[in-house]
Amino acid sequence: MLCVWWDWKAIIHYELLPPGGTIDSELYCDKLMRLKQEVERKRPELSNRRGMVFHHDNARTHTSLAIQQKLKEFSWEVLMYPPYSADLAPSDYHIFRSLQNSLGSVSLVTRWQKVIEQNGTYIL
Repeated sequence: MLCVWWDWKAIIHYELLPPGGTIDSELYCDKLMRLKQEVERKRPELSNRRGMVFHHDNARTHTSLAIQQKLKEFSWEVLMYPPYSADLAPSDYHIFRSLQNSLGSVSLVTRWQKVIEQNGTYIL
């Protein structure tokens, strides 16, 4: 499994996990510590801000109390993750499609705004 973290500029950090391994809260917490170190090294302008906005999916490991506490300790704001919608899935979107090809004339920002306005309700 490949874990990748990126911002609008480029990939900040990635790690390969051992084959057959699973991610639990303890391992994810360790990965977040490494990510924080890489952000401080590669994007000091982000780490020196009042806080950083962090986005990950709503997998059970990502929403555990230990992870919530770690992100609070980092002063990272967590961007709400909407219910699954194939056209808004960030990993598919960023890795396999270009913005213009996947959404046509509708921007991702516009789609996210609709999700927020509808309190996470699925958009057709």
